Amino acid sequence: MRILLTFTCSSLLILTLCLFWLIENALCEPLPSATIAFASDVNGNWEIFLTDSMGQKTINLTNNPSADYYPMWSPDGTKIVFFSRRDENHEIYVMHADGSNQTRITHHTAQDKAPSWSPDGKRLAFSSNRNGHFNLYFFNLENQAIETVTTNEFQDEVPTWSPDGKNLVFHSKRLLNWDIYTINVNTLEEKRLTHQPLMDTYPAWSPDGKRIVYGSMRRVGNVADFDLYVMNASDGGNKTALTDTPTDEAVPAWSPDGNMIAFQYEQDSRWVIHLMNADGTERRELINNNAWAAQPKWQRSSAALPIKPIFLDSTQWGELKTP
Repeated sequence: MRILLTFTCSSLLILTLCLFWLIENALCEPLPSATIAFASDVNGNWEIFLTDSMGQKTINLTNNPSADYYPMWSPDGTKIVFFSRRDENHEIYVMHADGSNQTRITHHTAQDKAPSWSPDGKRLAFSSNRNGHFNLYFFNLENQAIETVTTNEFQDEVPTWSPDGKNLVFHSKRLLNWDIYTINVNTLEEKRLTHQPLMDTYPAWSPDGKRIVYGSMRRVGNVADFDLYVMNASDGGNKTALTDTPTDEAVPAWSPDGNMIAFQYEQDSRWVIHLMNADGTERRELINNNAWAAQPKWQRSSAALPIKPIFLDSTQWGELKTP
């Protein structure tokens, strides 16, 4: 009995020490790589968050009482550009990927929004109504020069760069309907890719540059809603539906390897974020925080971004907030 007691106590001691070791190492390990940025109003106002590809860890990057929207990654994955109302007007800001060094980079009485980083990291494309209508502009990150790209009398919005940096894709309300266009950034030659009677919006280039995914509003009977479609980037051909639900899917974004798409999904009269394979299969929920979650964007660099709890606080999801 004494031998058995001694053995049992020793076993418990070893087990306890092992448990402490596991807990200590688990706390010291960084969280899973945070690969997706998104916007949410879970804290009562719109802010920029990071999450991993399972949606298990969420990090509030901006922590600002004003509204922050539409995160877009730098090509090397070390910075995020976004727009914000923190100066009582939509202006463009940039920050490090850990949320530090948040810096305003546009200063205009008009609204500057929806920035997108060029593949070479030297310029931003963005939308602004500084000439009275929303058009596209370039911002040179080296000398802060602004260059006009389009001069349309209606609205050109949400530009996204092609992977080779030669073109932008955007949606525009020309001919009184939202359609998708591309523009060559050197020649400014434009090409219209969609021609259907309802809205086509929020296009995004595939990493190989061959396809564009976008939200398209189609009508079935008396009901019209957005589904996700993909088409050839060269000419808008081969349009194919990726989703077919009675509620809206919108604002898609490709994963860097081209295998998955993140997007907004309308659920319970708000946006949540879903993931699916690039062919529309194996769909799953990523973020459903009892608030609004939108505008997912994948980190474009293949480098991991370890986020340690000692530097950033994970967000506890709150009650439903309506913008």
